[in-house]
Amino acid sequence: MFNMEKSTALKNKYLIAGALLIGIAIILSIAATTNTPLTGHSVDAPKETPKETTQVTVAYLPVAQVLPLSLAIEKGYFTKAGINVTAVRFESPNLLMDAIVAGRADFGAPGTASGITGIVESKKPGELKVYEFIGGGDDVINDLLLVRKNSTLQSIADLKGKNLGILPGIQFRTIARHILAQNNLTADKDVAITEIAPGLQVQALAAGQVDALLTIEPMGTVAKENGIGKDLIRSPMVTYISNPWYGAVGVVRTQYAQENPETTKKFIEVLAHATDEINSNPESSKQYLKGYVSLSDQLIQKTPLPVYKMYTDFTKKDVDSYQQFLDIFTKYGVINGTVNANNLIYNP
Repeated sequence: MFNMEKSTALKNKYLIAGALLIGIAIILSIAATTNTPLTGHSVDAPKETPKETTQVTVAYLPVAQVLPLSLAIEKGYFTKAGINVTAVRFESPNLLMDAIVAGRADFGAPGTASGITGIVESKKPGELKVYEFIGGGDDVINDLLLVRKNSTLQSIADLKGKNLGILPGIQFRTIARHILAQNNLTADKDVAITEIAPGLQVQALAAGQVDALLTIEPMGTVAKENGIGKDLIRSPMVTYISNPWYGAVGVVRTQYAQENPETTKKFIEVLAHATDEINSNPESSKQYLKGYVSLSDQLIQKTPLPVYKMYTDFTKKDVDSYQQFLDIFTKYGVINGTVNANNLIYNP
């Protein structure tokens, strides 16, 4: 006789076993989806190395020091290296540096203010690294103190009661303060200081808005070739600060370099190649300033070029000269403590 109770018990066993198998399958499925093993401990998925960007934003000033960048762009060297460069022009060294520190630019082109670079180092150590020096010395005129062509001023001491025009920002204001102090004059007391954008400096001198200009090339060439200005002192920074005087550098933002080491390496190698080309053929290289400085083709060819030197060629004298310049900012309270120039040098 068929046992109904036995049949029902067997059926219940099969149902329970089926439910258990379904439950196990669901748990295994969840564990596989969430990378969580049955022990309850999470297992991290392998992390992929972020792909480097080949996009580079570089900030520059419209001065002769920018030539390694402009030549490399115009001759297609960055494109050949697989780098897409966006060059952004600034009229103020301070604003250029603000863009780099804020992450809106990855590199400062040759021509970036070296003193302001030191100020950044004092406030945010390790933020920037210097890959190139640009400046002048005994045989290379890069900085000038100009007066009007018909001026009767004969010396820096004669600037007492006059108005001195400078490039905008703390770097040139500190330089002016130092040079005037060496001649027993006090900035903003004995001599008024007026900050003027590069493209307006010669115009301001011609219009009598200032009596003298403490500046760099190409403003000196523009003033002289147009019969507006003459030298009061040639190479005042070399005379009163350091010889050589590297008032400009090329910098890279350290975070960008760490996140994009290959792109950074390629970018700097391209600039090194451009720098070698300029140093080997300065006259034929000048034409590539066109579009990056506000000069006619004729004036571009007459503009003297500064010293361009990559980090691989820095000597102890070069770094010591940079240190002398940085120490001025400490002397006048712009920097608290001392900034070590060696710590700023790029070292891949």
